[in-house]
Amino acid sequence: MNVIKLYGFVMVIASITSVTAQKKYQATWESIKTHEIPNWALDAKFGIYAHWGPYSMIGSWEENNTYPDSGNYYTVGYRNIYTQNANHPIRKAFEKRYGSIQKGNGYINLCKDFTAKGFDPVLWADLIKESGAKYAGTCAVHHDGYLMWDSEITDFCSGKTGAKRDLVGELFKELEKRDIKTIASFHHARTKRFFDGWKKQLSRNPEYSKVDLLQQKSLQNYWFMGSKEDFLKKRKNITNEFITKYKPNVIWFDGGATDSSLDILATFYNTGEKSKKEVEVHNKDRQFGDAFGVYSYERGYLRPHSLLNHPWEDDETSSISGSWSWWHGINYKQASDLIKRLCHLVANNGGLLLSLNPRPDGSFDEGMVAQLKGIGKWLKQNDEAIHGSRPWKIQGEGHIDPLELRYVWSKAMQHRYATPNVTKFKSSDFRFTTQKNALYAIQMGIPRNNKARIKSLSNKNKVGSGNKIMSISLLGYGVVGFKRTDDYLEINLPSKLPNEVALVYKIKVKGELDRILYRGNR
Repeated sequence: MNVIKLYGFVMVIASITSVTAQKKYQATWESIKTHEIPNWALDAKFGIYAHWGPYSMIGSWEENNTYPDSGNYYTVGYRNIYTQNANHPIRKAFEKRYGSIQKGNGYINLCKDFTAKGFDPVLWADLIKESGAKYAGTCAVHHDGYLMWDSEITDFCSGKTGAKRDLVGELFKELEKRDIKTIASFHHARTKRFFDGWKKQLSRNPEYSKVDLLQQKSLQNYWFMGSKEDFLKKRKNITNEFITKYKPNVIWFDGGATDSSLDILATFYNTGEKSKKEVEVHNKDRQFGDAFGVYSYERGYLRPHSLLNHPWEDDETSSISGSWSWWHGINYKQASDLIKRLCHLVANNGGLLLSLNPRPDGSFDEGMVAQLKGIGKWLKQNDEAIHGSRPWKIQGEGHIDPLELRYVWSKAMQHRYATPNVTKFKSSDFRFTTQKNALYAIQMGIPRNNKARIKSLSNKNKVGSGNKIMSISLLGYGVVGFKRTDDYLEINLPSKLPNEVALVYKIKVKGELDRILYRGNR
């Protein structure tokens, strides 16, 4: 008996020790901020996610052809569905399909029709793999509050309403088969504020007393309709459910850095420890403070113009118009433009998180497929200059001033964005990265005279402990000849170039490469 009790006691102690080890992080900022960025997150410069959900269906309504989704016009589509302006094009289009909102029809009708018939997680994962992205996923929940997984907390999810499929779960499974890290974005911190605003307006008008947003019975779907305290509790439980069920490698939040986030972050980090996954938080707009996670900037919004002494990424759309979700008039950025954007960001200690625009049924337009394949083709040839790289002491030469390079998608917002205008890049523009003891010079335009001249690599600028260049290889081709003078480094190019987007020169120096390691860049 004593022996059994003794072993039982030892087993209890072991169990307690195990639980303690699994809960390494506490729900305090002091504990949360001890987490270090894993090496894979420092190395992964290109990631992909997607804006896709019931709101995507609004973009297929041709009555809205004058409204490209430049921002959240469709992703917060319910704000236009519930407007008291009966002539608003989105409300008219909605009521044409589902009936009057004044008779109780509402956003839930749209969700029931979100069947995702064209969603093929194998095709998604194969295409993402071909693109060269190192991490990928989708919006787990957007401002509409609809969960893109099979939730046990609410029926307002793809597992119970609409597709009746575990959409995120299916995608994550295929991504992990291909050794791609997973990311989920959460935008539901703002959901209650958006919906409460419309509830307040509607409740003032007796003609709208039957709108579903005002009915208590709608709470079984619209989980965000209750009190603020109830909302915060449900938001925490919903997010923690996703984390423990799907164990993503990366999460980020579009707003919502409240005290309830501490419990979520602790759950995320502890789940990573328990499942032996290296996890990371993308810290959008530094909502969680400085020196925490990987900084994330929407189209460069609020990003300082100078090099950041901390790992970061720009969150960008695949569409030219700036649309986050799909709409019937969408057009797509060229792969070459996104490649140059990626090179510019990486040279400045950043990365690119590209948001895809799936069609309402979950399929892809040919333009988006071509975009991803084009990026993948270039990365297959030049990946070593991007993934796993670190900045050099000089970020680039030529057009490097963000004010000059700024791309402005809206005149009203021009002061807010620091996005490079890649159309200004020429063969005289270069960006520099390093990996191990190699220096990479990326030529942002294609030369036509079989010569490349780089002023930053002249004899006057120290490149290594010996200040001597030993050899230069053109990636995708091989060793090339060169001449180094006090004015420039001149490289001889072959008659047939390996690509027509951006050439990459791998430069080996004598001794140790002269470079700077920035904070967080191990």
